[in-house]
Amino acid sequence: MPAKRALPKDKPVEPAKRVAFAALHHRDYRRYFFVIMASQMGDNIEHVISYWLLFQKFHSPVLGGFAVISHWTPFLFFSVYFGALADRHDCRRVIQAAQCMYAGVSLAWGILFTTDTIQVWHACVLLVIHGMAGVLGAPGSQLIIHDIVGREYLQSAVRLNSTGRNIAVLFGPAVGGATMLLFGPPVGLLINVFMYVPMFVFMFILPYTGHGRDQAGSVRAPRFSLSGTLRLMRETAANPTILSMILLGGATSLLVGNAFQAQMPEFAHDFGHDKQDWAYSVLLGANAAGAAIGGLLLEGTGY
Repeated sequence: MPAKRALPKDKPVEPAKRVAFAALHHRDYRRYFFVIMASQMGDNIEHVISYWLLFQKFHSPVLGGFAVISHWTPFLFFSVYFGALADRHDCRRVIQAAQCMYAGVSLAWGILFTTDTIQVWHACVLLVIHGMAGVLGAPGSQLIIHDIVGREYLQSAVRLNSTGRNIAVLFGPAVGGATMLLFGPPVGLLINVFMYVPMFVFMFILPYTGHGRDQAGSVRAPRFSLSGTLRLMRETAANPTILSMILLGGATSLLVGNAFQAQMPEFAHDFGHDKQDWAYSVLLGANAAGAAIGGLLLEGTGY
């Protein structure tokens, strides 16, 4: 009787080696990371200077509250629509449109404060445009990192994007405060326009549209529709992880969120410190320090 041949045993699958800051090993993502961080710094520098000048000009907590509403309400009402827009078009052009809006708002702030012609309705319009720019550019910037690094390094890229945003919040107040002290707040806003130029130019160089890795290939994404939105909400509700993150983010935004950022000038004023602009920058920087350090430690371990 012939001997039975032993079946080959499957080799144990070795876990993939974890690499610290894995996405930064990709040249195109590395360049993208630094230019988008420059743009995010420009966003935070604008917040630092414009919120400070608005408080000094109007001393209105109500206007500070409107700054929060105008920033986040567009995300509530237009995120799905602008997400569908990024699905259907070249994400680079969508991001460039958002950068132009950011730069235009910063330029308008600088002109209005330099000429001392700023009125409350001017501020309201510019705050709304700034909020619209944020929701317009966000979906495209998320799609394009997947196109750059693919599935393998996507988690690392997402973490680094979040960490870079907090680094921008951390150093934005320092740069904004230094600019205010050296050139004056209105001129600082005019200078800040150039913070958006690298991202705008880089979008002409980057060879990724945000859709290069789509499984559907050349199939065009469907148009935005109410039925599609409702279907997406049902699919999302079926995923407990996504649903819990949405509820957690919504709860923090409803209760606290970033509402305190626009009120920071008044907090600095209430401290009674002689150098209120310095206290203001320190408060904003401290807000981002923990998140930035946590993100760097997490990504540095390679998890």
